[in-house]
Amino acid sequence: MPTSANDSWNANLYAVHSAHHRAQDAEFLASIGLLPHAKVLDLGSGTGEFTNKLAASVPQGRVLGIDSSPSQIEYARQAKAGNVEYRLGRLEALESVLDESAFDAVISRATLHWVPEEAHPALLRTIRAHLCPGGFLRAEFAGCGQMANVMALLDNVATSLGGKPARIYMPTVEHYRALLLGAGYELSRGFVRYAFQKRSVPNYDALLGLMRSQPYVAYEPYLSVEQRQTFREKAERRALSELRRDDGTYDLDFVRMDLFAFNP
Repeated sequence: MPTSANDSWNANLYAVHSAHHRAQDAEFLASIGLLPHAKVLDLGSGTGEFTNKLAASVPQGRVLGIDSSPSQIEYARQAKAGNVEYRLGRLEALESVLDESAFDAVISRATLHWVPEEAHPALLRTIRAHLCPGGFLRAEFAGCGQMANVMALLDNVATSLGGKPARIYMPTVEHYRALLLGAGYELSRGFVRYAFQKRSVPNYDALLGLMRSQPYVAYEPYLSVEQRQTFREKAERRALSELRRDDGTYDLDFVRMDLFAFNP
C-alpha cells in the first residue's frame, strides 16, 4: 500500500523482504521464557508477524505493539491476534503513547537503531519506568559494524548527490552497557553482547528487495524525488558488482546488539 506523506516505510514491501528477520524469531523467542499470563510491550512492532508470535507465547496475557509507521500499523492490525493491541507512536515520545503503569517484559526487534542516539538515555529510562519490579528489557538491533559494506556504499552514493549519510545508531557493546547501567538496569542476570550473523541473500533480486524496503529509508527523506531515482540507479548498479560474494550470493554480515536487562 502507498505510504503516507509522513511515512517512509512501505508495509507491503517490508513484509515481503523481512524474511531475514523472521528466520531469527524462534531462537529469539526461546531466549525469553515468557510466562503465559505476561503483559508484554513490543517496541517497533512493524507489520506484526513477530508480535503475533509473542502473543501466542502469552495466551493468557496481552501484547501492546508500538510503531511509528502508519502503513505498518494498518498492515499489522489486519491480521492481529486476539490478545494484541497496536498503537501508533514514536519511541522518542514513548511516554505519551503509554497509559499502562507496568509490563512484565519489554521486547524490541530490529528497531532501536532507528531511534536517534541522543534519545536513547531518556527512552531507556521510560522503558524501565514502565517495567514491573523484576521485569526485563530484551532487545536486538544493529550494532557497530552492521552491514558495513552496504552502508558505506549507500553513504557514498547519497552524499555524492548532496544527501546525508545514514543516521542509524549502531553502538558498541561498551557504550550501550554504560547507557543501560546509567538508566538503572541490572545486568548481572542478563547480558549486553554482539551477535554476529550471516543472513541469507541468495541473489541480486533479493538484495534489491532488502535495500529498497529497509536501508533506503535512511537516505531518501533527504533527497528530492528526482535525486531518489538517481540514488537508486547508482546504488543498485554498484551493488551488482561490489556486494556480490565469491560464492555468487549477496549474503550480508549482520552485527546485532543483543541485550537482556532487568528492572531491579
